Amino acid sequence: MSFIFMVFHWPEPDKRQALAQSMREMGKGLAGTAGCVGVEPPYFTEEGDCLVGISKWVSKDAFFASGITLRPSDEVIPGETRPRARYLLQEAEAVSAR
Repeated sequence: MSFIFMVFHWPEPDKRQALAQSMREMGKGLAGTAGCVGVEPPYFTEEGDCLVGISKWVSKDAFFASGITLRPSDEVIPGETRPRARYLLQEAEAVSAR
């Protein structure tokens, strides 16, 4: 089974590059973490107002064992314009049909 953590950030325009750099640095740190398969570089959406972070893990348990803590879903982080959208994605074959 594999697991993907995907997060959408909406930074203030003057904070975009700094956030992208911060995400790159976090990715480098996570890359050596047990259970982490890989961390993608941050991606901008076509409109350029949203940064997307993607990391792949061997399992959801491995992701949470890494020490990552998720902020409240309605929290707006300083330097961002709205709450982050987070997706905890499991491989389709590993999830039973609903």
